[in-house]
Amino acid sequence: MFGMLCMSAAYGQAIVDAVRFGSTNIAGTARYRSMGGAFGALGGDPSAMNDNPAGMGIYRGTNEISFTPNLSFAHSKVNGTFDTDNKKSDCSLSNFSFVLSFKTDGEHLVNFNIGAGYNHNEGLRRKYQMILNYPTSSFGQYLSNRANNTLMVLGQYNNPEYLTSDEAWNNGSIPLSVLYAMDTYAIDAKKDADGNSLNDGVISFDEAQNLSSYQRMYVTEQNRQDAYNLNLSANWSDRLYAGLTMTIHDLNSRIDTEIDEDYKEDYMGSYTQYFNYLESKGTGFGLKAGLLYKPTDMWRIGIAAHTPIWYKMEDIYNGTMQTDADNTKPTGGDNYSFKYRYYSPWQLQLSSAWVIARRGLVGIEVDMQDFATQKFKSNDEDWDDGNGGFDALNDMFKDYNRTQLTYKVGGEYRVTDHFSLRAGFAYRTSPYKDELYDHPEMSRAWHNGYYGDDNTLLFDSSTKPNYSLLGTQQFYTAGMGWHGDWWHIDLSFMDRVMHEKIAMFPTTDAVYQVTGQGVVTMTDDSQYGAVKATHCDMISRNLVWDVTIGLKF
Repeated sequence: MFGMLCMSAAYGQAIVDAVRFGSTNIAGTARYRSMGGAFGALGGDPSAMNDNPAGMGIYRGTNEISFTPNLSFAHSKVNGTFDTDNKKSDCSLSNFSFVLSFKTDGEHLVNFNIGAGYNHNEGLRRKYQMILNYPTSSFGQYLSNRANNTLMVLGQYNNPEYLTSDEAWNNGSIPLSVLYAMDTYAIDAKKDADGNSLNDGVISFDEAQNLSSYQRMYVTEQNRQDAYNLNLSANWSDRLYAGLTMTIHDLNSRIDTEIDEDYKEDYMGSYTQYFNYLESKGTGFGLKAGLLYKPTDMWRIGIAAHTPIWYKMEDIYNGTMQTDADNTKPTGGDNYSFKYRYYSPWQLQLSSAWVIARRGLVGIEVDMQDFATQKFKSNDEDWDDGNGGFDALNDMFKDYNRTQLTYKVGGEYRVTDHFSLRAGFAYRTSPYKDELYDHPEMSRAWHNGYYGDDNTLLFDSSTKPNYSLLGTQQFYTAGMGWHGDWWHIDLSFMDRVMHEKIAMFPTTDAVYQVTGQGVVTMTDDSQYGAVKATHCDMISRNLVWDVTIGLKF
């Protein structure tokens, strides 16, 4: 085995990773969450630091400290050959904030405020699984195509044995999953009658025996994004409010995957088993600026802009593969790391709110997050294109991503002087263009004569072949609150519904012919080895309970 010889490893970030890093939840205090996050023009809540910073200017000579613990329950359902359900629970601190308000003696400047706090922007812990009998293509065929394509790019297409050499294990441009597959005989070079390798590439282990496949995938996912905010805000004549928030972001995403592929229905025959671990962590900085204007005492208008979050990132990943082939043992297990930079999408918010009969509040808001503007950057300036190979992927953000829109509406009604009821709803569009989300198996860019497969850039992440495509989301919220002269307690409930498509591996076209002049002919015909991934629909529900306890002084 050659696993321990590898000094460098092929890395890979993908369009699905960028979306995962840039996505957020509707999170903050219980009052903010219970009104669907439609708070951009309302303010007067610590969550404004993370939303429209100008809303912090609503505090007028009142100091406040508050904290918000929460309890969440995740439930994921996958529609495959067999429908599967998985559940997971979690508890965390959603928000902690401190606000100081200073009155002034100025003619127009009524007060200025300083706020500091922590906000748990995204917290998703879930498990899901996918079970397929007779899928469109096998995992072994996917590994075979990746091996053939890799050999072609390296100019080694007529030398499949290269993938078993020490040089290959030390070549950081070769996917580790390909090396694992060759090492465990999940795939192997074609042989003639005498057992000699034929010079036309490799084929998958199961394809060689013309067997059907039975697939199972188990995924555990933990995504966490935390924001540490410092806010400055001001109030001019109780009409115009302005605010600026400086934020340090902490991101951690971990995905553990097990892929099992058997070639007999009773699971007692030939098999390939693959374990993958991918952790992405980073620290970033961003700015948020906003304005809030009151044309009348009953009407408020808000606007806010969020710069990209400039992250320094590191991926830590490994994979382990094993098969039933004779004289083999599990290959892999070594940890690898890769450092890079990620810039999240720009975001713009427009909002409006009304005070109704001094007992009711209604807020509406639209958030625009342009995922086509996100970028990966390299830490290494020695790459040929000056950006570590990320230029092609960044171009794909423009081709396949779009502006994600979040429509929010929320209301509050004061039943008594000390008790209020609240409700809200939000709808969020997919960050992907329809042609990608509706037909991910067709998102390829092969042209006869040269190499260029979108799918490995779109979906493959380091050693992780599986992926999920985020679709639309709905947020259903409700809550209540009690408040006195110097204290308040708020309770909220939110049901977040996420629609996704998941797959064990990307679609890959097959090398059909390579001429002596190096001209490549590709095929998307499965008859000639092309792989079309089987996608399943997944619905995840995240039920979150928040309690905010606040003190004013």
